[in-house]
Amino acid sequence: MRKSPEPLTKLEVFYIAKHEMYRAARKAGFSESVALYLMDNPDSMPDWVVGDGGIIPSIPTPDEDED
Repeated sequence: MRKSPEPLTKLEVFYIAKHEMYRAARKAGFSESVALYLMDNPDSMPDWVVGDGGIIPSIPTPDEDED
């Protein structure tokens, strides 16, 4: 149980949502390997879970320098 009064970071929200998705898939009867696949594949998630405005926030990645 979380006891910190500080607000959750985007990264913490990301991992909490991933964990809950795994638990929900297992509870729904999926095998461990299928639950892990569903949790790790953004295409298998509804749009209200992933992306802007979703439960799992979009975390921008820095652009790579082109040489």
